[in-house]
Amino acid sequence: MANRKNWLGILVIVLVFGMMVVGCDDDSTDDGSSGVDPALNGTWVNSSVFVDEDGNVLQTIEYTFNNGNYEFVYVYNGTRMPYGKGTYTTSGNKITITITHFYGSRISESLESKWYTKAELKASGTEMGNIDEAFAPHTLPYSISGNTFTFTESQTYTNEEGITETYTFTITCTKK
Repeated sequence: MANRKNWLGILVIVLVFGMMVVGCDDDSTDDGSSGVDPALNGTWVNSSVFVDEDGNVLQTIEYTFNNGNYEFVYVYNGTRMPYGKGTYTTSGNKITITITHFYGSRISESLESKWYTKAELKASGTEMGNIDEAFAPHTLPYSISGNTFTFTESQTYTNEEGITETYTFTITCTKK
């Protein structure tokens, strides 16, 4: 059961990451010729995902884009905790995100604190749900308005028990 919760957590983070770049006004300069939109370069912070009932920020997520590479980390009480990294390309208002590594100790307590490729995670025997799906490329619409990303998207999945679940996210990220 804990492994299913870990997988759901991973899936949610992957979706949150993917959706972080989904639905904002397009002030970018991507003409499709370079394969990456330079307006994405930099670190974008989401401070609203993990808050307590009083609205206090418990944890933020930072997404860093750098000319076709990205990384996302949690920041909890000032401590940066890596989670995933990979590559991205853009064309028009679409971004294709491909995760190449997950950080082991964030996936499972049984894994070392290091980056794992898909092959390494499979070889580790760690149960994290559908590893192939987690590492598959995801193409999403995106746009940028000044220093803010804002997006809303719903994703529907059927879990291992055959139960269909829908998750809807509205996220705002600010350029750091």
